[in-house]
Order: sequence, then structure tokens, then C-alpha cells
Amino acid sequence: MKKHILILEDDVRLAKGLKRDFEDHDYDVTIANRIADIPKDQAFTHAVIDLRLSGGDFGLDVIEDLKSKTSEIRIVVLSGYGSITTAVEAVKRGAVDYLTKPASFTDIEQALNGKRVKPDADFKRRSLSEVEHEYIDFVLTKNEGNISKTAKDLGLHRQSLQRKLKKYT
Repeated sequence: MKKHILILEDDVRLAKGLKRDFEDHDYDVTIANRIADIPKDQAFTHAVIDLRLSGGDFGLDVIEDLKSKTSEIRIVVLSGYGSITTAVEAVKRGAVDYLTKPASFTDIEQALNGKRVKPDADFKRRSLSEVEHEYIDFVLTKNEGNISKTAKDLGLHRQSLQRKLKKYT
């Protein structure tokens, strides 16, 4: 069976690089930069989805739709904003793995095929800043990326939250 992969990534350079790599490994590749760009009539066997897309799209929102078309689809979520909260949410929605950028093509393909060797857990203490970032990310995810609602839930002014988010990226 031919492998057909969706690459949902707003970084055009990364998307094109992944497209070339997957085509070299006998995949049919479809690239979309936003959720609205995904062809509605196509079913995919694999997908690589960026967590946060330009224009306010949230990559996790498309997972259930893709799985409804093909329940066997293997989805890997990529994020430059990796956190435990979003990783757990991605897996709950149906992703098979979650990788932080930069991720090599080999790591992505192994994750898609369930063959990635996961590093041993590192149980080092986290700083207060790291814990704060993770909690903010959790509330932001719960509020589907809505900054104003997240700021209200956290008891912060919206601009204060935006400064904190800017500091973390």
C-alpha cells in the first residue's frame, strides 16, 4: 500500500525539506500551511502536524478530523513550544508521538512508524520558570489559544501574559 502523508507546517522551508525527504522514501506528500488548506477529499496514512500555525490555527484541532477519515492514520505532532501538557493532549487526541523542533527526518519517520528510540526519562528538578511556563501552556491549550481568556483564568493582565509568552519562545 502506498503511503500518503500530510505535512501541516507553516514554515515553508521546513515543509519543503520534509516533502523532499518523504518523497525520497516513497511517500506521496501533500503540504498544507493552514488547516483550511488541507484537501477535504483525501485520506492520509500518515501526518506530521505543527502544534502552532500562523493565523492562530492550533494543529491539535485537526487530529480528530484526520482520524475520522482514516482510523489507522499515524500522526506525529511537532512543536517548537514543547511541553508535557501539549504532548499529553496530542496523544489523547490520537497522535502516536510528539517531537520538539528541531527534529531530524529520521526521528520523525521512526516516530511515524513506532520505531523511535525514546531517551531515558530525566528526573532533574525543574525551575519555577519552567513550571510556570508549563502551567501557562496548559491553560492556553485548554482555552484553545485564546490569550484574553487565558489571562483572565490566570488572574493576569493580557499584556502581562503576552510578555511572559514572548519570553518563553
